[in-house]
Amino acid sequence: MLSFKRFLIESSELMLRDDGHYDVHQITPEHIEWLSQQPEVMAAKGPVTLTMPDHLPKLPNALVGPASGDAPVGNDHPDVFMANRGGGRTHDSKMMQGEHRRTSTITAIVRPHKETGRPFLITAFGGVNAPLEPGHPALNDNEEKRKESEAFWSQHALLSG
Repeated sequence: MLSFKRFLIESSELMLRDDGHYDVHQITPEHIEWLSQQPEVMAAKGPVTLTMPDHLPKLPNALVGPASGDAPVGNDHPDVFMANRGGGRTHDSKMMQGEHRRTSTITAIVRPHKETGRPFLITAFGGVNAPLEPGHPALNDNEEKRKESEAFWSQHALLSG
């Protein structure tokens, strides 16, 4: 008999990673099952932010700032520090000490799978989608996206958890 998670990976129209990545964001099989029933997710056209129903567990949200309903967090805020969050990142993140807050908002990053064309859930996490951080190497050749990133992150930070 397959575990529920293995069943979802192997038989859902929504293709999933099998490397445990979703666990980092506390995404459960129930979250994934619900996501697989959402037309916006199954359209596989990029970031989709949704409000989850009450029966699903709330998720951790590390983002602090206006996008999360907070006051702006300037770079000169006394609690802000820069740190590398690991996970293969080559850049530092704007951080603040503190536990992640719980949210019923979930963002799913979904693209068509390269080989099958089926919707592929790259990642999902609690909270709204945010632009790449200013130091992210993918912004090196995109001045417009870099300016968008700098404007957003000049008012936001991530909680250290």
